[in-house]
Amino acid sequence: MKETDARIRVYLNDPEGRGDRLVDVAPPEKTESGPWGFRVEGKMPEPRAYAPDTSEFLHWQIASALDRGKRLWTRNLPAPGTWIPGPVLPAVAVAGTDLNAYYDRKALRFFRDIDAKTKAVVQSGDSPDIVTHEQGHAILDAIRPDLWDAPHFEVAAFHEAFGDLAAIAVALAEPVLAERALSETKDDAARSNLVSRLAEELGEAVRDNYGPDAAPPGALRDAVNTFAYADPKALPDDAPARSLSAEPHSFCRVITGACWDMLVAIFRASRDPNRPAALARACERMSALAVAAAQTAPSGADFFGRFARRVVREARADDGAELAAPLAQALFARKLLASPDVPPELAPDEDPTVTAPPGESLPTPTLVRAIEARLGPAPGGVLLLAGNRAIAPERGRVLRGRRRRDLFLHGAEYGPADGAAVEISDAFALGFTEAGTLSASRVHNAGEDDADDARAFVRFLARRGRIAPATSAPRTSAELARAGHTHEVVLEEDGVRRLRRAWIARKETP
Repeated sequence: MKETDARIRVYLNDPEGRGDRLVDVAPPEKTESGPWGFRVEGKMPEPRAYAPDTSEFLHWQIASALDRGKRLWTRNLPAPGTWIPGPVLPAVAVAGTDLNAYYDRKALRFFRDIDAKTKAVVQSGDSPDIVTHEQGHAILDAIRPDLWDAPHFEVAAFHEAFGDLAAIAVALAEPVLAERALSETKDDAARSNLVSRLAEELGEAVRDNYGPDAAPPGALRDAVNTFAYADPKALPDDAPARSLSAEPHSFCRVITGACWDMLVAIFRASRDPNRPAALARACERMSALAVAAAQTAPSGADFFGRFARRVVREARADDGAELAAPLAQALFARKLLASPDVPPELAPDEDPTVTAPPGESLPTPTLVRAIEARLGPAPGGVLLLAGNRAIAPERGRVLRGRRRRDLFLHGAEYGPADGAAVEISDAFALGFTEAGTLSASRVHNAGEDDADDARAFVRFLARRGRIAPATSAPRTSAELARAGHTHEVVLEEDGVRRLRRAWIARKETP
């Protein structure tokens, strides 16, 4: 058999307790090259059809799912194309025994365990939902690294929602899955379906192993839901799966559901008689809006609202009011917007004196002084631009960035983080004309609401035992994960002890 004729057998969707069908596909090639390269660790088995629950099958299942994600992100988000760990993202097929999977800024790690009721082996890497969700965490980390450590309920929940949206986007890029989703719902995309339901097999095992309140029936999460925004600080730390809590895997369902609502609105507006193709395109458009908003929404306590407003502005700029209006209405219905009438982002600048010489960029010191004047004083603050670019705005474009600064925590209620700092961010956006004149600006200074939210989030982590106790020996993410610690306090080069995230999980063990 020629290498080009080789075929592997994989699941295109979650195994659903072995209920999903296996399909023959070509093995992925050149996975480590180009944008968003990846590598499944271990020796690559010969490409051919293997039985499920073998190491060879698991290797190709993970590789195939990551390759589908690689192709989608290369089409839709080719830059930067490299991960926080480097140009190639490693994936570990079996990192231990658990009903879990996580991303830790070094690799994607998948696990296996036994369903206590069915006695079936559950491999988190068998599920494309889980694999592409974790890949989504890494994508968001690559385009918005500042969100990784951001000490805010809504930012932590958004990371989970973005992973869910990544899984949905990869699934609906497959024509057969778009067709099956509409067949199941009789062309009503607002109804729950095999794509909106995420990680069905793992969700069933979580229920069987930890009780009926640990996950909703039928899936770990469902993008078709009715959860509306509420202040996470007013929600319980944890709650049965049918209710909303401040826990990120629960609270993320507000954004995941709102984005599915937007997908439905775009789909219903399409006149394409090929409805599966229309559904796929609606998902692609929704994903593009979500990614654009995720790239530019300032971090902070109101991150969901900032994201929602950015979505509407992006839709209005690209598609006009005809599309922006129903999307704004969907986000308003989820209580993510105070009003469906979203104002423009940038207000005219009252002091448009920052001007570049003809044909030149603004001198860096001049621009820095202008930005700092608008942000106001913040001793010790560090000025950063989005994407870590040099300070040289393009004419006719918007320059975005942030200033990070430390918020110190004091009190026993912060657990091991007592006396440590977390980073909060001021954000700015400056609009420039084609002539190089500063024409508009907006500043998001981290205020007391953001500081209160950060303090409450760290207290939440401490109550749940998520902060690792102090130790003199460095710990790996695997050691922290086994102990259930998502965060640790790190003594950094400037002598400041800061709270840092170690890993982001597919599902924290109850």
